[in-house]
Amino acid sequence: MHTLIVSLNPAVDCEWVVDSFRPIEKNEVHSERRWPGGKGINVARWLRWVGGSPQLFMPVGGESGNELIVGVRAEKIPLVVFPLRESTRVNVIITQRNGGPQYRLNPLWPRFTATEQREVLKALRQCVTQVETVILSGALPKSLPPTTYAHLVKQLRRLDKRVILDCDGAPFRLAAPEKPFLVKPNEAELSEWAGRPLKSLDDFRTVARELSQITDGWVLVSLGPQGALLVHHDQSFSEYQPVPKVIVRNTVGVGDAMLAAVVHGMTEGRSPSEWLYCGVQIGSEATQHPPGVLPLKRRIRRGGGR
Repeated sequence: MHTLIVSLNPAVDCEWVVDSFRPIEKNEVHSERRWPGGKGINVARWLRWVGGSPQLFMPVGGESGNELIVGVRAEKIPLVVFPLRESTRVNVIITQRNGGPQYRLNPLWPRFTATEQREVLKALRQCVTQVETVILSGALPKSLPPTTYAHLVKQLRRLDKRVILDCDGAPFRLAAPEKPFLVKPNEAELSEWAGRPLKSLDDFRTVARELSQITDGWVLVSLGPQGALLVHHDQSFSEYQPVPKVIVRNTVGVGDAMLAAVVHGMTEGRSPSEWLYCGVQIGSEATQHPPGVLPLKRRIRRGGGR
């Protein structure tokens, strides 16, 4: 059965490669690469790669929206499209040849009309009848109210769907009490939710337990180069998984790859320890490839079970 990934704010990702990014000065772009991007699309492509059956729901518009549709279908990901009046955004990623940090520029459009705001949620409700798991992935468009995910989680739980939530800010804070099955904050997002800086693994574990008490569910914390943490307060489960030692070549979409592997383990009935182990392995694999590029073959071995 398909897992439905809801990507309400998808994008075309555009990578510009420069020698070294210099503020104010002209920066020569050596190459440009474009591909379907945004958190939801990243989750869908990695879920398909690990052997799952993703289906995408995306609102799109304009020429960039058509580009996005063509790209997603080329990756053989089943797609439900909701048409928008305004054009889909194009995110710009600046990659430095000298190994410096990547820069990301994300537009705030498209803006939904009042009619589109109503109709997109109606269209989404029609898509969930044949799925068991729904992933709400990525930031909300600025024109949708911050309560959108909270309303969706409540409605989907009434339909007995397993809901995975991966967002941040006010939409996350408002949706968490509606009790999604699993939430996936990263370091910064969990610190924001806690309202204070979190520094140590014990800090993250303590706050993850507090969040799990509110959601009554699983909390998966992606800790970047430190690995990941999986917690469930009611089940007295708390496990940490470090990352393999690799040279990181990319950081875009790594958390999405991790989430895809965790959800796949879930739907296959594996143990939570295996969810976490496979999630960290797949996330680490994503760091070895350019953004939007997947390995030709799967090399991850199953492990981490108790």
